[in-house]
Amino acid sequence: RDPWMVIGGNTFTGDLLARLGLVNVFAQAPGRYPHVSLEQIEQARPDLVLLPDEPYVFTRHDGPEAFPRHRCALVEGRALTWYGPSLITASPASG
Repeated sequence: RDPWMVIGGNTFTGDLLARLGLVNVFAQAPGRYPHVSLEQIEQARPDLVLLPDEPYVFTRHDGPEAFPRHRCALVEGRALTWYGPSLITASPASG
């Protein structure tokens, strides 16, 4: 949150989102994890804001309030950012 950071397109998570059919509104931003302002996020007009539980622990009381005009989803950061064996638990068939 301080600073706000987003996922760039040239990352494992950016690739994963694309493979899931999601459009990363910051995919063309310079850098892997660009620092952005809340105004920049608002201007990008995302349909959904994903808030992971790592490396910053977003909760239902800490994070979504910053995006009152957007749908927010709290997500397991490990499932989005860790590649390799951790992805076994990310499979829809495992849950």
